[in-house]
Amino acid sequence: MFFGSYPAALDEKGRVHVPSIFAKDVGESETVMMADWGRCISAFPPAAFEEMGNRLLELSRDKRHRERVHRIVSSFYPSVIRNGKLLIPQELREKKKMGKRLAIVGMLKHMEIWDRGEWEEKERGGKTGVRGDLDALDIL
Repeated sequence: MFFGSYPAALDEKGRVHVPSIFAKDVGESETVMMADWGRCISAFPPAAFEEMGNRLLELSRDKRHRERVHRIVSSFYPSVIRNGKLLIPQELREKKKMGKRLAIVGMLKHMEIWDRGEWEEKERGGKTGVRGDLDALDIL
């Protein structure tokens, strides 16, 4: 599982070092990246991506929602983690307006890759509502 947020930097080849705490879960493996949700890139281990895709297909009964889900799930970019580094395609970096300074954030079954300035802004603005979210989900 992926927990925590970690500063990272993009190298000259468009690669980012995966935090060692995440590397034990993904190792030297393929990772599936999607950019169609929010201001970040979501990176999934293949099994988690397949699980999410299957679940979305089961849950999407309305044709309009189903088509939108199919478009999102099928617009992915495979990448391989080698030597602890994940290549982020230039198209995704440009789409999300990512600079060299990044943040890698654990989201339980996947990681999110953010421009660090965007992540810091989101973190500042979102902390006040987290308690209410946890209460609504009956977690606390």
